[in-house]
Amino acid sequence: MKRWVNLYRYLTNASLLRRLVIFFATLSVLWAPFALVFYSLGYWSGQSHLTNALALIALYGCFIGHAWFWGRWGHSFQKPLQAYGLVLGRQFWWSLLVSLVFGFSLVCALFGIEILLGWASFHPRPLMVIALEGLAIGLGFGFVEELLFRGWLQTELQLSLSRFYAIVWSSFIFATAHFIKPLPDILKTSPQFLGLFLLGLILASSRYMASQRSFPARPCNHHLGLPMGFHGGLIWGYYIVDVGDLVMPSGLVPDWVTGIHGNPLSGALGVAILSGLTFLAWIKLRLK
Repeated sequence: MKRWVNLYRYLTNASLLRRLVIFFATLSVLWAPFALVFYSLGYWSGQSHLTNALALIALYGCFIGHAWFWGRWGHSFQKPLQAYGLVLGRQFWWSLLVSLVFGFSLVCALFGIEILLGWASFHPRPLMVIALEGLAIGLGFGFVEELLFRGWLQTELQLSLSRFYAIVWSSFIFATAHFIKPLPDILKTSPQFLGLFLLGLILASSRYMASQRSFPARPCNHHLGLPMGFHGGLIWGYYIVDVGDLVMPSGLVPDWVTGIHGNPLSGALGVAILSGLTFLAWIKLRLK
């Protein structure tokens, strides 16, 4: 046990760039056996949809475990997940609920504007099952991605950088991570980068808008309720619209206005809304 503790302390004493490379390289090694087993099962059984989901769950599990040991043994955090912002209390749950509703409402408002302007048409249909699926997926991805990018990564960056640069770099890495895919897919989805970067800035800033004073975490005591809820609400709303085929472009305006390939993150309207929220978030953060 002492050897492992000393190893983690040695790794976390490296420079920032080396720490990030070492963390993700180690995570890849930990996940590799699970990925090999699940992807092989999917190939031979023809159930790739299920096995891909299991491989993704295994990756998230490896990340949470690795991040805990990294913080506990490397940085000597008494409660690593709390230091990363997972402070489960009344304030956390209230912030998550409010931001979840806000994120969902924002998606509804965006598509509502398109419908009112005649840029898209609305096609109502039964949505109970899709809505429940979207809520579960939104909360799941919101939890894991925020714990990674606004929790572990942002905390790690702020150990070596100022809060401003921690926010900017974590947002840049967040946007870049969505393009770890084959080159044709990168080129197809590249217009989303600016929207993803702005979304990252909003989520990163929102972590510092609410604090949990009862927990003296290092290097900051802000929880992840707001970014987890907002992120989950956005995914929830978009999942319902996309999977349910509720909104269809009318063709009155080019795709770059409403969203290239139907994604609002690559459209002028979506980017404009995110730009406004980024400005408001930054003003509020500077006033705190």
